[in-house]
Amino acid sequence: MQYMVAGTGMNVQQDSDRMVDAYLSHLARTAEPLPAERRTELVAEVTSHIAEARAAGASSEGEIREVLRRLGDPEDIVAAATDGLVLVEQPPRLRVRDFAALALLLLGPVLLMIGWVLGVWLLWTSDRWTRAEKALGALAWPLTYLAAMAAEVLFQPQLWVDMVGAAVIAIAVTVVLAKNARPGRAARS
Repeated sequence: MQYMVAGTGMNVQQDSDRMVDAYLSHLARTAEPLPAERRTELVAEVTSHIAEARAAGASSEGEIREVLRRLGDPEDIVAAATDGLVLVEQPPRLRVRDFAALALLLLGPVLLMIGWVLGVWLLWTSDRWTRAEKALGALAWPLTYLAAMAAEVLFQPQLWVDMVGAAVIAIAVTVVLAKNARPGRAARS
């Protein structure tokens, strides 16, 4: 995994700082299941190691990349740190963008479909859900709409029955997505 920031006109120090920041952020997110004390200790140890390498002269982007490569992927670091520990089950933590994705998926069709399209984009760019969950969230409204149209043709129920059925299915999908949201799940799918 590479932690590199693309850009023009940035000096090497800024690129290196951003690469280190991205690495440490990824490590902190990956370490969320660890007990708080161990998580803080682990991030501090890795931060200290990077600071020592920088003090010893590692300053260029390539040198910093090599330091991070030698440290290893954050997933491997956290896996090694969990040996013998009881992991803490973290409740789902939805960020603002995750709430926005779910709200737009739920209410998007009412908002001239633009909201739904934005919700689908937010859903697919999030790391909180597996591919199957993302497909479920993206297809819930279109499939529900098709089912309502088929029911209308075949059974001719009153309009409110179709609308209530579609709303119940959309709410159920939103609840499932909110319940299953956890950091890093997209990488595991």
